[in-house]
Order: sequence, then structure tokens, then C-alpha cells
Amino acid sequence: MNTRTILSFLTLGAVFAIAATGCQMTPTQQGAMIGGATGAGLGAIIGNNSGSHDGGKGALIGGATGALAGALVGDAVDENRKKKAQTPGSVSSEPSEGVVKGHYETRQVKSESGETYMERVWVADPQQ
Repeated sequence: MNTRTILSFLTLGAVFAIAATGCQMTPTQQGAMIGGATGAGLGAIIGNNSGSHDGGKGALIGGATGALAGALVGDAVDENRKKKAQTPGSVSSEPSEGVVKGHYETRQVKSESGETYMERVWVADPQQ
């Protein structure tokens, strides 16, 4: 495999990696795509430089291995995010005891730099 072919694999891997960041995918899917593209590129280089000089076979093995490793890392990121979302003090859809009734108000605020912006704030209703 010549240098031009290796650069083609690397470019293709970079295109897949960039495309993965622009799509609506879970971290598991992103990890699999980026890992697969990177693994294919590295596998092509390693396969070409090995004794068999078979870059295609190396790309296939590297792509599969990279996709699996990327998916496992992405899944771990997904699980970590879910655990953080379930920690005490996080927002829950279920009502809790001692719920304070109130409403949101939109206020116009002027910052120290002179900018004016709108801000939504929670205002508790007076206790009865």
C-alpha cells in the first residue's frame, strides 16, 4: 500500500469523525463511529507496515476493534451522565413533600457592562 492510499484512509477517518460530531447521536454511537474510523486508519497503516503488507485486512480489523472500543467508552460516558442526573438535588419530575407554590416572572435586567437582557426567575407565592 502506498502513501497515497494511507492518506486516503486517514482522510476518510477524519471525515467520519467530523461528521459524527454534527449529528444527533448518543455518546455510544459517536464513540463507535469515531473509534471505527480511527481504528480503520491505524489498522491500514499497521497492516501495510507488517510482514504481510495487507493494508485492507488491517483496516477491517482495526475498524472493527476501534468501533467496539469506541462504543464501550461511549456507553460508559452515557452511564456516567445518567448517574449524575439521578444524584440527590437534581431536578425530578415527581413532586416532593414541602413543595413551594409559586410562579415564574420575566424581568428585564441591566448588567454592569450596560447590557439589557430578559431573565426568568422563580417567585414563591406568599404562604397562606
